[in-house]
Amino acid sequence: MSYKLLALDLDGTLLMPDKTIPDDVKAAITKLTQAGVIVTLATGRMYPTVQKCALELGLDTPLICYNGALIRDAAGSEPMFYHPLPMDLQQAIIDCGEAHGWYLQLYQDDTVCAAEIVWETLADPDAKTRPPRALGKLSEAELDPSPKMMSMCPPEEVEMRTEAFKLATGDRLYIASSTPTLVEMMQKGVCKSEALKKLSEHYNVPREQVVVCGDSGNDADMVAWAGLGCAMANGTDKLKAIADYVCEKENSYGVLEVMHKFFPEVFADK
Repeated sequence: MSYKLLALDLDGTLLMPDKTIPDDVKAAITKLTQAGVIVTLATGRMYPTVQKCALELGLDTPLICYNGALIRDAAGSEPMFYHPLPMDLQQAIIDCGEAHGWYLQLYQDDTVCAAEIVWETLADPDAKTRPPRALGKLSEAELDPSPKMMSMCPPEEVEMRTEAFKLATGDRLYIASSTPTLVEMMQKGVCKSEALKKLSEHYNVPREQVVVCGDSGNDADMVAWAGLGCAMANGTDKLKAIADYVCEKENSYGVLEVMHKFFPEVFADK
């Protein structure tokens, strides 16, 4: 099988724990793109962070951001796809969160926003790309539709909060977790696999020729959908159970392993 499209999650996958990409991994991605392979990023991160990574890698393909709510290229062109939370659904999430006193985060103008800037806000790596904004009580703030909303909590509370948000919104949400402490909320039908389907159709690449690399719960749908779904060695047990291939190596070097193993025509010694 000759694969034509490679989609890479960021945190826990392409990025090392210090949020860098090793030079040899960058060079391998460049070699793939020069050989005609389409490489994209598919992440829960906000657009400016993904754009920064794409520019660092020299990628000009559309990028999947906010767990699939936005597809936009690194040049900042008009989005190929944008599906934020409708205002009534966003308000239902806010009402539920405020009723329980839970931390909530949303995005306005591609910026992390919360009622006040607290440690949970600053713990988000996206807050290092652009300074986060405090909006005051969210139910009283003037808001635009947000591509996703997020609550951070102890791991033992994730399931309980997930069920509470689903109940409060009439089960209109797709909820995923990129780490054991996050509840990430998008409108139902918005996820990485749906965005990747749109991208593969745009490039006329069948799913059988799509390779995906991920490590966590919010990667599960696209790992299951792809022709070849790969889990990093540091990935969750649940993701490894559904993956077609489990890497021996972690993070960036798991991605490098996948590139060398499944794109041999690019990396074979001449």
